[in-house]
Amino acid sequence: MPCEPIKDKEIIKNMMEALAMRPNGTTYVLYFEFALSTALRVSDILSLKKKDIKDGTVRIKTSKTNTFKKIELNPSCRKKMEMYLQFKKEDDYIFPWKRQWVHKLMKYSAEYAGIPKDNISCHTTRKTAAWWYYKETGYDINKTMQLLGHKDAKVTREYLLISDDEVNEELVGISWS
Repeated sequence: MPCEPIKDKEIIKNMMEALAMRPNGTTYVLYFEFALSTALRVSDILSLKKKDIKDGTVRIKTSKTNTFKKIELNPSCRKKMEMYLQFKKEDDYIFPWKRQWVHKLMKYSAEYAGIPKDNISCHTTRKTAAWWYYKETGYDINKTMQLLGHKDAKVTREYLLISDDEVNEELVGISWS
Protein backbone atom coordinates (compact mmCIF):
# COMPACT_ATOMS: atom_id res chain seq x y z
CA MET A 1 0.00 0.00 0.00
CA PRO A 2 1.38 3.44 -0.90
CA CYS A 3 1.98 6.08 1.73
CA GLU A 4 -1.05 8.29 2.13
CA PRO A 5 -1.59 11.94 2.94
CA ILE A 6 -2.83 12.51 6.48
CA LYS A 7 -6.24 14.10 6.05
CA ASP A 8 -7.09 14.47 9.74
CA LYS A 9 -5.49 17.36 11.67
CA GLU A 10 -6.02 15.52 14.97
CA ILE A 11 -3.70 12.76 13.74
CA ILE A 12 -1.09 15.36 12.74
CA LYS A 13 -1.38 16.88 16.22
CA ASN A 14 -0.95 13.44 17.81
CA MET A 15 2.12 12.73 15.69
CA MET A 16 3.66 16.04 16.79
CA GLU A 17 2.86 15.15 20.39
CA ALA A 18 4.66 11.82 19.98
CA LEU A 19 7.71 13.51 18.49
CA ALA A 20 7.73 16.14 21.26
CA MET A 21 8.00 13.43 23.94
CA ARG A 22 11.26 12.06 22.55
CA PRO A 23 14.70 13.35 23.54
CA ASN A 24 15.37 16.25 21.12
CA GLY A 25 11.62 16.35 20.60
CA THR A 26 11.50 20.08 19.89
CA THR A 27 13.79 19.59 16.90
CA TYR A 28 11.77 16.61 15.63
CA VAL A 29 8.54 18.61 15.87
CA LEU A 30 10.23 21.47 14.00
CA TYR A 31 11.31 19.06 11.25
CA PHE A 32 7.73 17.76 10.95
CA GLU A 33 6.25 21.26 10.89
CA PHE A 34 8.88 22.44 8.40
CA ALA A 35 8.23 19.46 6.11
CA LEU A 36 4.48 20.16 6.22
CA SER A 37 5.05 23.89 5.68
CA THR A 38 7.25 23.48 2.61
CA ALA A 39 6.04 20.25 0.92
CA LEU A 40 9.68 19.49 0.10
CA ARG A 41 11.00 15.97 -0.41
CA VAL A 42 12.92 14.58 2.56
CA SER A 43 16.16 14.50 0.53
CA ASP A 44 15.81 18.23 -0.18
CA ILE A 45 15.05 19.06 3.46
CA LEU A 46 18.07 17.11 4.65
CA SER A 47 20.30 18.92 2.14
CA LEU A 48 19.34 22.39 3.44
CA LYS A 49 21.88 24.49 5.28
CA LYS A 50 21.31 27.55 7.44
CA LYS A 51 22.38 29.82 4.58
CA ASP A 52 19.48 28.46 2.46
CA ILE A 53 16.91 30.19 4.69
CA LYS A 54 16.91 33.98 4.89
CA ASP A 55 14.14 36.25 6.14
CA GLY A 56 11.67 33.38 6.35
CA THR A 57 12.28 32.26 2.77
CA VAL A 58 13.72 28.89 1.76
CA ARG A 59 15.74 28.92 -1.44
CA ILE A 60 16.63 25.55 -2.88
CA LYS A 61 17.52 23.77 -6.08
CA THR A 62 15.49 20.58 -5.81
CA SER A 63 17.39 17.35 -6.31
CA LYS A 64 14.81 15.42 -8.33
CA THR A 65 13.74 18.09 -10.82
CA ASN A 66 16.83 20.32 -10.66
CA THR A 67 14.58 23.38 -10.46
CA PHE A 68 14.93 26.39 -8.19
CA LYS A 69 12.21 26.96 -5.62
CA LYS A 70 11.54 29.86 -3.32
CA ILE A 71 9.23 28.95 -0.43
CA GLU A 72 7.88 31.40 2.15
CA LEU A 73 7.50 29.94 5.64
CA ASN A 74 4.32 30.62 7.58
CA PRO A 75 4.80 32.90 10.61
CA SER A 76 4.74 30.06 13.17
CA CYS A 77 7.30 27.90 11.37
CA ARG A 78 9.44 30.94 10.52
CA LYS A 79 9.67 32.06 14.15
CA LYS A 80 10.58 28.55 15.39
CA MET A 81 13.12 28.10 12.60
CA GLU A 82 14.78 31.45 13.29
CA MET A 83 15.12 30.55 16.98
CA TYR A 84 16.49 27.11 16.11
CA LEU A 85 19.01 28.45 13.58
CA GLN A 86 20.41 31.28 15.66
CA PHE A 87 23.23 29.13 17.06
CA LYS A 88 24.07 27.31 13.83
CA LYS A 89 26.78 28.33 11.38
CA GLU A 90 25.89 29.31 7.80
CA ASP A 91 27.19 26.02 6.38
CA ASP A 92 25.61 23.79 9.04
CA TYR A 93 22.90 21.42 7.90
CA ILE A 94 19.56 22.37 9.40
CA PHE A 95 18.63 18.78 10.16
CA PRO A 96 21.88 16.75 10.16
CA TRP A 97 20.23 13.35 9.90
CA LYS A 98 20.00 10.47 7.48
CA ARG A 99 16.79 9.62 5.64
CA GLN A 100 16.55 6.40 7.66
CA TRP A 101 16.27 8.41 10.87
CA VAL A 102 13.38 10.47 9.45
CA HIS A 103 11.74 7.21 8.40
CA LYS A 104 12.01 5.86 11.96
CA LEU A 105 10.61 9.08 13.41
CA MET A 106 7.65 8.96 11.03
CA LYS A 107 6.90 5.31 11.86
CA TYR A 108 7.21 5.98 15.60
CA SER A 109 4.88 8.99 15.54
CA ALA A 110 2.39 7.21 13.26
CA GLU A 111 2.21 4.24 15.61
CA TYR A 112 1.56 6.61 18.52
CA ALA A 113 -1.22 8.30 16.53
CA GLY A 114 -2.82 4.97 15.63
CA ILE A 115 -1.96 4.98 11.91
CA PRO A 116 -0.96 1.68 10.29
CA LYS A 117 2.80 1.89 9.79
CA ASP A 118 2.45 0.56 6.24
CA ASN A 119 0.66 3.81 5.28
CA ILE A 120 3.55 6.02 6.45
CA SER A 121 6.91 6.84 4.91
CA CYS A 122 9.29 9.77 4.63
CA HIS A 123 7.10 10.98 1.78
CA THR A 124 3.99 11.27 3.98
CA THR A 125 4.74 14.86 4.98
CA ARG A 126 5.00 15.93 1.34
CA LYS A 127 1.72 14.25 0.43
CA THR A 128 0.04 15.65 3.55
CA ALA A 129 1.25 19.17 2.79
CA ALA A 130 -0.03 18.83 -0.78
CA TRP A 131 -3.43 17.55 0.38
CA TRP A 132 -3.98 20.41 2.83
CA TYR A 133 -2.73 22.98 0.32
CA TYR A 134 -5.10 21.54 -2.29
CA LYS A 135 -8.00 21.80 0.15
CA GLU A 136 -7.09 25.30 1.40
CA THR A 137 -6.83 26.64 -2.17
CA GLY A 138 -10.39 25.53 -2.91
CA TYR A 139 -9.21 22.33 -4.63
CA ASP A 140 -6.99 24.17 -7.11
CA ILE A 141 -5.13 21.38 -8.88
CA ASN A 142 -2.97 23.83 -10.87
CA LYS A 143 -1.62 25.58 -7.77
CA THR A 144 -1.05 22.20 -6.13
CA MET A 145 0.89 21.05 -9.21
CA GLN A 146 3.03 24.19 -8.89
CA LEU A 147 3.65 23.53 -5.19
CA LEU A 148 4.83 20.01 -5.93
CA GLY A 149 6.67 20.82 -9.14
CA HIS A 150 4.55 18.35 -11.12
CA LYS A 151 4.11 18.76 -14.88
CA ASP A 152 0.91 16.69 -15.16
CA ALA A 153 -2.38 17.09 -13.25
CA LYS A 154 -2.92 13.32 -13.42
CA VAL A 155 0.24 12.75 -11.38
CA THR A 156 -0.93 15.28 -8.80
CA ARG A 157 -4.40 13.70 -8.55
CA GLU A 158 -2.84 10.26 -8.02
CA TYR A 159 -0.52 11.78 -5.46
CA LEU A 160 -3.40 13.17 -3.41
CA LEU A 161 -5.15 9.76 -3.26
CA ILE A 162 -8.61 11.24 -3.49
CA SER A 163 -11.05 8.48 -2.52
CA ASP A 164 -14.59 7.74 -3.70
CA ASP A 165 -15.79 8.54 -0.17
CA GLU A 166 -14.32 12.04 -0.42
CA VAL A 167 -15.90 12.59 -3.83
CA ASN A 168 -19.25 11.32 -2.56
CA GLU A 169 -19.05 13.57 0.50
CA GLU A 170 -19.11 16.59 -1.81
CA LEU A 171 -21.38 15.03 -4.41
CA VAL A 172 -24.33 14.43 -2.08
CA GLY A 173 -24.34 18.12 -1.24
CA ILE A 174 -25.23 19.08 -4.79
CA SER A 175 -28.98 19.31 -5.39
CA TRP A 176 -30.49 19.55 -8.86
CA SER A 177 -34.05 20.37 -7.96
